[in-house]
Amino acid sequence: MPAAIFGVLMVLGGILFPVFITHSLNAINAIVLEVFANYYLLFGFLVVLVSLVLIVVPFSRKRLGTQGAEYSRFSWIALLYSTGMGSGLLLRAVQEPVYYYTHPPVNNKAPEQLALQYTFFHWGFTPWALYSLFGLLVAWQMYIRKEYNIAHAVLLGNKNKVFAQLTYIFITLITLTGVIASLGLGAGQFVGGIKTFFQWNWGNAGLLLTVLCIGVIATFSALTGIQKVIKYLANFDMVASIALMCFTALFLTGVSFARPTLSALGNYVLHFAEMSLSIGEYHTGKTFVNNWTVFYWAFWIAWVPFTGIFIARISRGRTIREFLVATIIVPALATMLWFSIFSNKAISLIQEAGQYSGEYDDVFTSIYHFFYQLPFSSITIGITALLVLVSIINSVDSAIFVLAMFSDQGNLNPRQHHKLAWGIIITAAALGLTALGSDTLLNAISNLLIIMSLPFSFFYGGQILSFLFRIMKRNKEGGKTNTVK
Repeated sequence: MPAAIFGVLMVLGGILFPVFITHSLNAINAIVLEVFANYYLLFGFLVVLVSLVLIVVPFSRKRLGTQGAEYSRFSWIALLYSTGMGSGLLLRAVQEPVYYYTHPPVNNKAPEQLALQYTFFHWGFTPWALYSLFGLLVAWQMYIRKEYNIAHAVLLGNKNKVFAQLTYIFITLITLTGVIASLGLGAGQFVGGIKTFFQWNWGNAGLLLTVLCIGVIATFSALTGIQKVIKYLANFDMVASIALMCFTALFLTGVSFARPTLSALGNYVLHFAEMSLSIGEYHTGKTFVNNWTVFYWAFWIAWVPFTGIFIARISRGRTIREFLVATIIVPALATMLWFSIFSNKAISLIQEAGQYSGEYDDVFTSIYHFFYQLPFSSITIGITALLVLVSIINSVDSAIFVLAMFSDQGNLNPRQHHKLAWGIIITAAALGLTALGSDTLLNAISNLLIIMSLPFSFFYGGQILSFLFRIMKRNKEGGKTNTVK
């Protein structure tokens, strides 16, 4: 009920006070990013450190449950990948590295290297560690501590009823906010790309129809369960994305790809601490830190609840080490490969042209402009537009499933009417905000997501400390009982 009321208030506020809400959320968001900048940097760095330590300690040999894995490794990684990043990898594939190339964050390195290095930084180990560690906390409580109610598992054994209710409501609201903004903005991105490159002007009615179709398909996908449409869409997303990446790689030479990629990867790993804390040779200006790094960290944290819970739900039967490697190292390296291929080709196109006219500046159309300069552009642009659509559906159907688990008292396989109710709430709210015809308002809702990430980060940090304390306590008391059964 609080979430349904929140969705209604969101739409009513957009109708009655759009300017006030937009300005207020923008102002609060700017304050949060400014005041808590160093906190966010330190938080992201520490989460990565904790995750890496957990990979190598003997505790990581424990298995998450006594049953076998529920999904194949390919489907498992495809599910977490499509849920964790959505359409961002497509939309930022060219735009972000080109921005760093033309606006280097620091001045003591080659622009080609920095373009990749900072893209690796913002999309590499830190976001995946933020998702993964929270997922591990929930999976540990579910499959090792035998707390098969996923809502209770989030609490890590805390029995305080007031704390529990506040936690449930807040996680529900932050998930709802994120998925509404994602659905509304994502539909706009899809329609904008179609309009730009296929000259199909669908107007506002077409935009609303797109939102409705995405909501309906995502709801249907969630109703069928993870083993059916959700898994198939994730597998398709993975296969088609790999195909696009391989097609782009055909236009690169080994030297033009390997040298900048390996140099950027080596420097990213070597200077990870400096980049994470913005110190030493990698001390960037306050504007860059707030607008890029801190913004990204806050955004990833805001997506942690639903993504982490979904990862926990699909990871039964894996060892903790396998879980952490497959949800941090593997997707981070795959993401770096993705960006390196698109970045190297985009930068080479700019260098061949001898000038840059800003065709990659727009995050919504940059990838379409990129493929337009390569052969078979009609096919690749069509596939890209389809993948943007599928990525949004994947994010929405996963969110519907997670919200349904919460509202159905933590049931790992929630009943159909819960999933249907969440599908209706999300679609109706996104339709209402989109009908107002303002991307500014939807961006303001995204700012609300960033603002909500701050209190969640306090909760997340407390849960990490509680988890580590319990693990150390059990190690002292259990002696040799921490090996795989």
